[in-house]
Amino acid sequence: MNPFTLNFGIEPTSYISRNTLKDEIIHSFNANPSTSNLYMITGLRGSGKTVFLTDIEDYFRDQGWIVFDLSIETNLLQSFAAKLYNHQKLRSFFNLAKLNFSHLGIGIEINGEPPITDLSTAIERMLDVVKKKNKKILISVDEAVNSETMRTFASTFQILLREHYPVYLLMTGLYENIYDLQNVKTLTFLYRAPKITLSPLNTTAMVVEYQGIFKNTLEEAREMANLTKGYPYAYQVTGYLCFKNGTKHITEEVLNSFDVYMDEYVYSKIWQEQSPVKRKILMAIGSSKTGRVKDIRDSLSMSSNAFSVYRQRLIRQGLIQSDGYGKVKLTLPRFEVFMDNQFFDE
Repeated sequence: MNPFTLNFGIEPTSYISRNTLKDEIIHSFNANPSTSNLYMITGLRGSGKTVFLTDIEDYFRDQGWIVFDLSIETNLLQSFAAKLYNHQKLRSFFNLAKLNFSHLGIGIEINGEPPITDLSTAIERMLDVVKKKNKKILISVDEAVNSETMRTFASTFQILLREHYPVYLLMTGLYENIYDLQNVKTLTFLYRAPKITLSPLNTTAMVVEYQGIFKNTLEEAREMANLTKGYPYAYQVTGYLCFKNGTKHITEEVLNSFDVYMDEYVYSKIWQEQSPVKRKILMAIGSSKTGRVKDIRDSLSMSSNAFSVYRQRLIRQGLIQSDGYGKVKLTLPRFEVFMDNQFFDE
């Protein structure tokens, strides 16, 4: 069976863990008191945000924490309240506490007990019980965006933190979506929250993993790892194609298929999300022979100030990186090949 996968969000058999980043979150959440109850995880499409999130969730589940995944497509606050009430290990505690949630549609009516009609109040009453039972709750929201339901949930979470409830939150999202959300005036606590940007995978770890699976030479494994530039999805695609084609190194067939798969699964979507100006800059960087910022600016007839703004945005998105003093380069493997095949609207 192929140990690599092309499916997003599913932990593949061949998975390179980001132990340093994972330990940072674990130590922060486990500290007494916690150094932070919230982390925001950003990265490009295909950078492994969802798999990284799942890895952390699995750790805390094994530690006895109660973990809830919330979908951004739902009413987050109501979804959290319903999952909290219906959790198998907690529901009996809530019933013993005689919490009447009949008017909210998340629980049964208890005779003689006044019904709770406000969702935030219901959550706080349940968390009172959770706190007394010395339980901790981890909430995760994958691919967070600046939506009304997300803002409402974040506001409530901020209140829960002020009341010292044992709740912790992990959010993943594209840089631009996280940036929009944390700059909402009423959610300044998000701006101060620790952020983790998923960097490229460790080259040595990729080489070791490739060698273990393909039993190839060090040079062949390095060739495979170098093709990926540390981009997690490219790591999976490279391994998948080599395994599928029964080869231990990068062949012309693998390389051609690599370009097709990266285009279809991630690059087209990333490209569509960029503004016309960003596309021009990316194409100029991809076609530059020197990588010098001055040469790239001159080719675009762009002022230093204007270019600096876009340069910083593209770096934060993870699409380019500094390559020594006064130089930049693309971060995605063979993205320049992809751009050569695009029709560009002026």
